[in-house]
Amino acid sequence: MTLGIKVGVQKQSFVDLTQTNAPFAEVWFNVSQADEYSALFDELKRRHMQVGLHFWGALSDGTWTNIAYPDTDLINESLSMIKKTIDMAARHKFQYVNIHPGCAARVGIDFEKTRMDLRSAPIPFEQSIPLFVENAQTLHEYAQARGIIFTVETLPARVVKGWYDHAARANPTMIMNVYELPIAALEAAAGAGLWIANDFGHTAAIPSDNPRDLWTYLKEKTVNLSPQTRLIHLGFVTPPWNGTDIHNMLDPKLLNSDDAMPNKLQMIELLKLFKNRDDIWILTEPNGGHTENYFLAQKILAEALE
Repeated sequence: MTLGIKVGVQKQSFVDLTQTNAPFAEVWFNVSQADEYSALFDELKRRHMQVGLHFWGALSDGTWTNIAYPDTDLINESLSMIKKTIDMAARHKFQYVNIHPGCAARVGIDFEKTRMDLRSAPIPFEQSIPLFVENAQTLHEYAQARGIIFTVETLPARVVKGWYDHAARANPTMIMNVYELPIAALEAAAGAGLWIANDFGHTAAIPSDNPRDLWTYLKEKTVNLSPQTRLIHLGFVTPPWNGTDIHNMLDPKLLNSDDAMPNKLQMIELLKLFKNRDDIWILTEPNGGHTENYFLAQKILAEALE
């Protein structure tokens, strides 16, 4: 496994790169603002790092890109934007492009306010999942022809109105369902030969009254997806167990408690599944503190590799 950090166009990312000297970075990449990434890309290449682009995008009317909802214009524009990202990754000789698999509804997104809004009634997942797999296979083949690994990421069951507002997770009025595709979509993708990005915190983010059930679920799904997994986001969730995720630090005190799912020992157990894999990229996605978090993740990974 190759451990890296999350970076973006903000100045702090350049500091994080210097302080960690990480061999790999995943870029939070908004394709609609591609011109803003030139300096960051130059720095990543100067450091001879492995690089992945985590794709984000929205149409001109603010609709979130989506390859799982039966709107021809939406799908075609989404495919075009993702292909543009793959082309950019290939041009810069990066390693992968990661996407979220999409929603069974039309959804709006505001990156500045970190909010989503539902813009249509949902269709059944039974209709949305095959559509996603078909379009994802097209992107997989497109990426493969350009030497790029294409991954699709596990998702939480619900979203918070304000993604980084941790307190809002405890307020039911701030929780919404935008019908992001469930784990069954990732299992279908893996079965079709696509590569998977397993975000542990996203995978564990299902509504449950029993954290033991969450652990059983997370472990089972991680094992099942492991042969096709190429990317791991070392995330976790904390109470309330309501299907929402959290972007928190790998705080040792928290991870040594039962308020983290997975906790440190569980993370190590999951990571041991990939102990002999040299084709796995791994990183954390805290809302800040990337340097500190990198070294905390480094310690956890070292224990998993013992």
